[in-house]
Order: sequence, then C-alpha cells, then structure tokens
Amino acid sequence: MYKESASELKARSTVHKLIITMKKHRGLFDEMRERTGLGRSAHRMLMIVSDSDGTLSQTFLAEKLEISTAAVAVMLKKMESDGYISRKANAADSRFNTIELTQKGAEVVESSKKAFFAIDSALFEGFAENEMDNLNEFLDRLQTNIAKLEGGKRS
Repeated sequence: MYKESASELKARSTVHKLIITMKKHRGLFDEMRERTGLGRSAHRMLMIVSDSDGTLSQTFLAEKLEISTAAVAVMLKKMESDGYISRKANAADSRFNTIELTQKGAEVVESSKKAFFAIDSALFEGFAENEMDNLNEFLDRLQTNIAKLEGGKRS
C-alpha cells in the first residue's frame, strides 16, 4: 500500500485549501449573481459585453463562455428580450453583431463590479502588498506547472 510522504501530504492539503477557498469564493459570487436574476453564463456574457468595444462575434462569445454558438444565439436573444442588451448587424461585417448594454444591463454590470470588489477586498483583508505579490508569483508558478501537465495549454 502506498504511503504518502510528508511533502505529498502537505501538497495535497494545500491543494485542498485552494479548492475550498475557490468554492467558497464562487459561492459568495453566485449569491450576488443570483440577485441579478441572470444565470452564470448570461451574467458572464454581460460582463464580456461590458468590457468590449461592442462588436462581437458569436464564435468569440462561445469560445469565451465555453458553450456552443447556438447556445450563444439563444442567450443573446433572451438577454435582448429581457432588456439587458441591444444588438444590430454590423454593416461592415455580417459575421459580427454590434452588442451594447442597455441601461438595465449597465446597472447590473455596475452593481456586479462593486460586489466583486467587496468580496475580493474582504477575502484579502489583512494581506500586505508584498504578501499579495508573493501569492501572485506562487499562483503563476502553479499555473505554469499545471499547464505542463496539460501539455502546454495555459489560460
């Protein structure tokens, strides 16, 4: 029977703490998002639209959201009918739509960004700037190492 070494136990414990922290962070975010009335993908799409210049393809959105272009089309139609976005065909390139936030969509984005900031600020309360720098360096190294396990993909 395999017996884990002290360093293997420490690594597993650390990964477990990271996973639990991220699950709880996501849970806090989901509580906030649920108050908007939007599902996870629709909310994320709204945030992507807010960060864009307004000209987006369904393919781009599908890749960012990791869903099908058909699902994007359905979601855009619903978000438009629910008053979160407006869209029109791009005269220069029919493969793209000009998608803009409506007042309702902009209000959701604004309140979401405030909630993100509040959650993240509370999460890192008491951390010194150098501790945040160190943590970011460690997380970068973890991402590099996991990308090697994945065969070089890094997100």
